[in-house]
Amino acid sequence: MRCRKNGFKQNHENLCDNSLQLQECPEGGGGGASAVPPTLPQSIPTTPDIENAELTPILPFLFLGNEHDAQDLEKMQRMNIGYVINVTTHLPLYHYEKGMFNYKRLPATDSNKQNLRQYFEEAFEFIAHQCGKGLLIHCQAGVSRSATIVIAYLMKHTRMTMTDAYKFVKGKRPIISPNLNFMGQLLEFEEDLNNGVTPLATMGLALGRVLPAGFS
Repeated sequence: MRCRKNGFKQNHENLCDNSLQLQECPEGGGGGASAVPPTLPQSIPTTPDIENAELTPILPFLFLGNEHDAQDLEKMQRMNIGYVINVTTHLPLYHYEKGMFNYKRLPATDSNKQNLRQYFEEAFEFIAHQCGKGLLIHCQAGVSRSATIVIAYLMKHTRMTMTDAYKFVKGKRPIISPNLNFMGQLLEFEEDLNNGVTPLATMGLALGRVLPAGFS
């Protein structure tokens, strides 16, 4: 995967949002401090406010969000959400005991070693059984893991290219930033979907294909 990730960064540099990537701290701590500047430059550009990001509708039935959105029962009911995909290993299935939502957990961490692609089809199958209610896909921040699942879904069910699907979701939720490992897995997924042939860029036409009954 290392070669795949390096190749992705070289070929898709415009999709690499380094300002939002979580950097792993070197173990031991001995040499880590020297790499941190003593002061931040005053001219550093502001980044999207991850903490205050709103629950984001990607398609009429499909929402992308974070831990706080999954906790907010009033908001979930207001948005007519009845299905939830939790893409974490540790966050609880909020409100599970109330019996108000259908849940699916995809136990993934946001790391450069996580195989998230192994859960793509499981997620797609759960989404396919959604009926008449909205569906929320969330991780902790709604930035990397859950965004990757949403992008993969659009690639599979709308024939968008990886780049188009990424840009489509980014346009709806500017804070998304799947880590390079996940972007590499999306690139491999694209290759498998199309047997090495880049999919057609038919974004507008394709979106109509994924709307379940009851949505328009």
